[in-house]
Order: sequence, then structure tokens, then C-alpha cells
Amino acid sequence: MSGTDQPGSLDFLPVIPAAVPAGGRTNVLALAHLHMKAGWHPAPVHSFTLPLWYRGTYDEQEAARERTVIFDRSHLGRFYVTGELAPVVLGRVFATDPAGIAPGQIGSALSCRDDGTILDIATLCHLEPGRWLVVTGPRAQTSLLALVESAVREGEDVLVRDRLGESVLLTFVGPGAARSLEDVVGANVPGGVPDGEAHEILLGGYRALVAHHRELGEDEFWFITSPEVGEHLWENSITLGIEPAGLAAWDTMRMEAGAIEAPTETPPPATPFHAGLGHLVDLRPETEERAYPGRHTLGHVVEREPERTLVGLRLDGPRLAKRGARIRANGVDMGACVNAAYSGALGNGIALAYLPPDAARVEVDTDGVWQPADVTPLPLITGPRASLGK
Repeated sequence: MSGTDQPGSLDFLPVIPAAVPAGGRTNVLALAHLHMKAGWHPAPVHSFTLPLWYRGTYDEQEAARERTVIFDRSHLGRFYVTGELAPVVLGRVFATDPAGIAPGQIGSALSCRDDGTILDIATLCHLEPGRWLVVTGPRAQTSLLALVESAVREGEDVLVRDRLGESVLLTFVGPGAARSLEDVVGANVPGGVPDGEAHEILLGGYRALVAHHRELGEDEFWFITSPEVGEHLWENSITLGIEPAGLAAWDTMRMEAGAIEAPTETPPPATPFHAGLGHLVDLRPETEERAYPGRHTLGHVVEREPERTLVGLRLDGPRLAKRGARIRANGVDMGACVNAAYSGALGNGIALAYLPPDAARVEVDTDGVWQPADVTPLPLITGPRASLGK
């Protein structure tokens, strides 16, 4: 039993945040007027009013797997860290060693709490020596920024600049993303950014970041631009037939791809080793500059196999699970789903849960009806939709 696997704490109860933050107001996306024009169905999520869907969640999932869609993900935090000692500062915060990300490359990075649980799963873009961009998870826009700012010590020439309110983040997803982008911004942009890299370019007279990624399994390009350029990019994309997609489609696709978010799918007492993210933890001998939060605790946790790990569930039949739905096996309660959705690509309900390693077949409470489900490793879908033969 690990240090966090204490009796009575093994339920890994899902995080179900309030829809509206304290004060009753949400932030407004810079391109909200364009989402309204596109027929969005908005909802307060992640402290922003976001488009959940436009013409239909399942249609948008299908479009992202078969053609090209555009997402507005400007609710994610993003800030630059610049200076010769920038990787040192980031190394004081992240359990993932920034030194493993070469200039021009992007990679996932974990930030943990002192008890070893996961604060955030961020993306680090190492743009050039001494210049980094941090893209946070949806609930760490301010907390991770503050943590990095506090890691800069007196006398260190490192600048941390928040870009949340000064930019938009648009993501193009689908097997046709590169070809579609050639029509929007020219062939040099998608062709000049290899998979796994992030480059800064001039777009519309402004500096913009373009990253080539596959978080959802499909081909994927991120654009971080000024709101003015982002507006033109969105409008031109829609005019050229790229379809808008909302948060509901994104969340389902990332669940299929095993791209989890904190804290939704990493509720305490989950550590990176429970969540299948142990490969992102640097546990080399601790130094003063790599004494990141949780380092001591994680060094002890890794010595023991976790009693539960994050797995996927594929439900039989038409019924769907919900976040928080109870799970049982042979009549014994096993915990709860930390997230759930309908997968259009797989054609059935899916869910995520922390279960013992010997779990293979369970039942999920779907509004009073116990639905059988297979336990399967993540990701539920490996690679593009085309790999399913559909």
C-alpha cells in the first residue's frame, strides 16, 4: 500500500466542480461573438462561458475523426517564461524535468502537490534556449502561473509573462487538418512545423505560436495568436468549410485517447503512478534545483505498486454512465467513475475509473440500471479513427 493509499481513501471520488465560480460571473472568450454567430450552445465551465457544442456533439466528434474541425481552447492558461535560467525555474515546479524537452519541441509536464497528488498536467513548449511557453490545464490558469512566479528567486533574470488575456488558443483537429490549413494560412505553416514541435512565426503581422501535436490521436495544430488575428483565422476557417466543435466533443475524444485532465480525472489520493503518468516523473537523486513539490513523497510511493490504477470502461448496450456513477464487481462496490461519455467512434458508452489491477469485468450504475462493462487499458483508441477500420 502506498503512502496515499490509506483505508477509507481508496474511492478516488470524482471532482465535480461548481459550474459558476464564486461571485456568479464567468470570463468571456475574446471570440464569443463568433461562437454566437456559429450557433453555439454555451455553458459556464472552467471559469469561462464556453461553447459545449454547435450542431451536435456526436456530429462534431465524427467531423474531427473524419475531416477537420476548429476548437477555441482559450480558457487554457498560457504564459511565457524567458531568461537563461528559465529551465531552472521550471525545474523547481514540475516533476517532469524540462531538460528532457529540446529546443523546438513540446511535451507534457506534471506539477504535483507536496503530498504527491497531481496539481496540473501542462504542456511545455521549448521555443528556443531561454524561451518557454507553458500551457496549463483548464483549472490551473492562475495557480500554476503563481507557482512559477514564486519559483523565481531574487536576483534571477527570469521574466514570467501571462498571456491568458492577451491571446486566443485555436486548435485544428482531424485527418485533413494539414491540408485544410494550407487553404487558410498557406502551405508553409503546417508544412514547416513537424509533429511534436512548436515554432513562432509571423501571422497577420503579429508573432504567433504554431504547435503540431496529437493529444486526441488525430493530426492536431495549435495556434496562439492575438485576438485580432484569431478572429480572422476563425472566420476564414469557417468560410472554407472547417467545422466548429465544442468542449463536449473535445472531452470525449481526449478520454478515448487517454489524455486525462487534472483534477477531473486525478482526484486525491491519485498520484502520477495511479494515473498512469509515472513516466513523466523525474526521480533521479534530488538536488537543490530539482526539489519540486511532491518529490520526497513520490520517491516513496514509487517503491510500491499502487492498489488502483486508472483504466477505461466500455459499457455493453445503449445505456450511458455519468461522472460519479458507482461501479461494482460480483456484488462488491469498487468505487466510482471519474468521468464518462458516449464515444461515437466506438459506438458505446465509455468511462474512466481507478480500479484494482485484477478487475476485468464490472457493472456500472446507469441511473438505477446496472450495466455490464469491460475494463480496458488506456487509451481506448490508439491513433487515428482510421485505425478502427471504420
